[in-house]
Amino acid sequence: MQKFFELVVSGAVSGALYSIMAAGLVLTYQTSGIFNFAHGAIAFATAYLYFQLNSPNGQGIHWIPSLILSVVVFAPLLGLLLDRILLQRLAAAPVYARIVGTIGLLIALPSLMLWLIEAVGNDVLGAKLPSISDQAEGGRPAGIGPQPPSKWEPLGIPFDSDKLAVFVAAALAAVLLWYVLRRTRAGLEMRAVVDRDTLAGLRGINAARTSALAWVLSIFLAGLGGVLISPLFALNENVFTLVVLGSLAAVAASGFRSIPIAFAGGLAIGVIQNIFAGYADDFLPDFLTDLPGVRSGAAFPFLLTLLILLIVGRERGRQAGTAADEKPAPDHRAGLSAWRRRLPWIIATTGLLIFTLQVINVDWLQADPYEQGVVATGLAYGLIFLSFVVVTGLGGMVSLAQASFVTAGGFMAGWMLNHDFGINAWGIASDGQVNFLWAALAGAVVAAALGALVAIPLRRLGALPLALASLALAFFLDLVVFNVEEIGQGSFGWSIRPPSLDVPVLNEVVDLLVKGEQDHLDFSQPVQQFLMLLVLFGVVTLLIHSLQRSASGRAMLAVRSSEVAARTSGIAPVKTKIAIFALSAGIAGFGGSMLGLTQFSVTDTTARPIVGLIWIAVAVTFGIRRPGGALIAGLAFGGGFQAILTWVGHEYLPGPLEDLTTSTYFISILFGLGAINLARNPDGLLAMIATDRQEKKLTRQRRADVERAEAEIHGGDVPEHEQIYLGAGSTPAADMRVGAPTMDGAVLGLDRIVAGYDEVEVLHGVSVVVPERHVVAVLGANGAGKSTLCAVAAGLITPTTGRVMLRGTDVSKQPPFRRSREGLLLVPEARGIFPGLSVEENLRVLLRSPEEMTKAYERFPILEERRQQLAGLLSGGEQQMLSLAPALAQPPKVFIADEPTLGLAPLAAEVVVDAIKELRELGSAVLLVEEKAREVMQFADTIVFMELGRVVWSGPRAEADADRLAAAYLGGTTD
Repeated sequence: MQKFFELVVSGAVSGALYSIMAAGLVLTYQTSGIFNFAHGAIAFATAYLYFQLNSPNGQGIHWIPSLILSVVVFAPLLGLLLDRILLQRLAAAPVYARIVGTIGLLIALPSLMLWLIEAVGNDVLGAKLPSISDQAEGGRPAGIGPQPPSKWEPLGIPFDSDKLAVFVAAALAAVLLWYVLRRTRAGLEMRAVVDRDTLAGLRGINAARTSALAWVLSIFLAGLGGVLISPLFALNENVFTLVVLGSLAAVAASGFRSIPIAFAGGLAIGVIQNIFAGYADDFLPDFLTDLPGVRSGAAFPFLLTLLILLIVGRERGRQAGTAADEKPAPDHRAGLSAWRRRLPWIIATTGLLIFTLQVINVDWLQADPYEQGVVATGLAYGLIFLSFVVVTGLGGMVSLAQASFVTAGGFMAGWMLNHDFGINAWGIASDGQVNFLWAALAGAVVAAALGALVAIPLRRLGALPLALASLALAFFLDLVVFNVEEIGQGSFGWSIRPPSLDVPVLNEVVDLLVKGEQDHLDFSQPVQQFLMLLVLFGVVTLLIHSLQRSASGRAMLAVRSSEVAARTSGIAPVKTKIAIFALSAGIAGFGGSMLGLTQFSVTDTTARPIVGLIWIAVAVTFGIRRPGGALIAGLAFGGGFQAILTWVGHEYLPGPLEDLTTSTYFISILFGLGAINLARNPDGLLAMIATDRQEKKLTRQRRADVERAEAEIHGGDVPEHEQIYLGAGSTPAADMRVGAPTMDGAVLGLDRIVAGYDEVEVLHGVSVVVPERHVVAVLGANGAGKSTLCAVAAGLITPTTGRVMLRGTDVSKQPPFRRSREGLLLVPEARGIFPGLSVEENLRVLLRSPEEMTKAYERFPILEERRQQLAGLLSGGEQQMLSLAPALAQPPKVFIADEPTLGLAPLAAEVVVDAIKELRELGSAVLLVEEKAREVMQFADTIVFMELGRVVWSGPRAEADADRLAAAYLGGTTD
């Protein structure tokens, strides 16, 4: 029993750390939609600053001010900075861009901190700051509290002040989060943004500020956890990342939503992990307990993460829709001939050949043996990076297990090359040993089979759960499977025997290309490895291009764009996803064999899962959609970029700049920043300039086309609502008022609005005026633009031309939350409620005082009876009452209702109509879009008929007759 209690206590310590990290991850994901893979990097950065401040070799500051400066000051400021420069840009990006963007931060931030201290501070400025290897007493940095830590043994269980600090911090963090989320206005706004972010803006909530506050809280938790981790483990960025990734099971158990469940789950996982490790010898076979990942329990959180994600990570959202899941990026090469597209790559490949084969007798244009090896290794990485082109560039999925497929393929090839099959067949085996090509192909097959096996259970996961599940699988394989002696061959791994060939024609070709006499092909030589890998890269590239142009490739693109549409077209999305995953894994496994060839062995450290995270960041930096980007990324990661920086630094930069650019951390900073900045551009760095140039060209062409068309149709007189395409911008206000209803005295005025979605124009010069204490009803058939008009008025859509006037002020450029604070309230078509909040919380979003809450409950007594019930569980009529109650308790200046009686029973619809009439009597100006046209025409003051984005008639209710009503809904015209 003593052992059990010791395991529980020590497990609770790691569980408390998991809890802090998991709560922060869930908080940021729920408020921004971004899963922060860099959470551990932020924890490391804060802990490293604390170490610099508190260490005796550093500034020697007492732990309390050091804690305040690092956790309370630095971490929140870092959160605000990251939110401003990165996270707001990524919030609306595709899922893979959000994942890769934070992975870029994971790579860049720790390297940036180390570079600032060691390269800038010590090498350049001579500050003699403590390096990461300069640890405190006992080999680890100091924690929070007395140093050395105070030690106790309650009930015979060893305990110290560092562990006590973890419990206290976890408890305080839990109380802080509970109080902020449940007892503060900021917490209510956070939960509202999580529930319906668009509606939150319409209710006066600044979602950007709310998200920034959430990031500040989350990074505060990350920083606090980082300071607590370092004395218990080590001040190493990979350790911090592993601790954060260990909390993924708690995040998954919470469904990415519930912070209390994430917190409790973290504690439970830490305790269960420790108990599992402590009693593993009692119930597991010896061959498993001999594995480090099982004996220490390190693999347990990742296995649990995988199992939980398979249960809770499935896509459960609405599957139907009309829009593609991801808008295809424009091809900057559109319009170019085939030879023009290939010319840059032909030139680049020729240059690489000339450099590597030492064709030109100039020192700096000739690769020495070391540089030839770097290029060969880069080509091997290029082959591996082609797997990202398939799985992410073509399939739209993010796999973080590619490193495991590389290791699996390399291990299989190594086993076959070191196994005596007892056969001797020309082209297959010599003296019982299989030839290298067949071993590499076997490695590709095994990796592809593993990829297919992985894809079968993971195929139905959403984009983020798929990425997390593949990462958890990679860590499990790394910690458990690849540690099996028969699979990984221990720390020495499998040796890769370089092949040699004696083929007369090839011998002459190689002898012609390579300096010196070459009587046969010897692939232990870097230059011959280079030639072989260049040919293999070309072959795999041609296969990928053929796949893209084939029916299977089109099916893959269709599934990426929209699974629902693909399924209705007869395509099986499940089979397609499995095929994509298997193909990418096979390419990675084949690349693993080639990487082993350049390094002469494959071990379990050849491709660790964390290195796989760096791979995807580098691949995105140079382009993840085309093989050319994979080639450049491979050469850069294989050492080419570092070699160039070293050469430039030594030859052309003065001493301080040389120290900065040749630092081992500098290249990681560049790769990380590249992934951050280019996460939204799948074609990478090289295509970015070309894309900008193409967009400018298309803009000029669009203007010319509009001018030509208008010259033919209107004699060169371009209508105002089309002048935006000529770059004219908004038409001057004086001109806008000509022929439009006067804005004088209007509470809300929509003045010749031109607006739409992306390139599609929906409203063509619409003008509507809503005076005080008036109901203006907008009628028309579906597709007339009524809802778009409401969205423009509320700020959800910014007009390309025209003005939105609110009480005489132009608010066209103001966001929705500012218009709401100015007195404009929109009840959207899909009910203006937050379904995940209670009735009372819904009312508190808009109503601040108890008196206003009382008014709302008095107007709709049924809401008081349901005050603690989730709004999403109310009936349709009760939900609409909840939408209207804040307006009746605190009448807005302008009330906009979009189809308020849609789907309601007659009695409920009558209640809604009575409430709108009451709002008019209370002084509100009402803009009403309603399908029950005849009922509206009985009480509206002004009727506006719309047809295909234009106002075809507007006037007093008395002048709107049945013919006009029929024309508005059935088509046709009236005089």
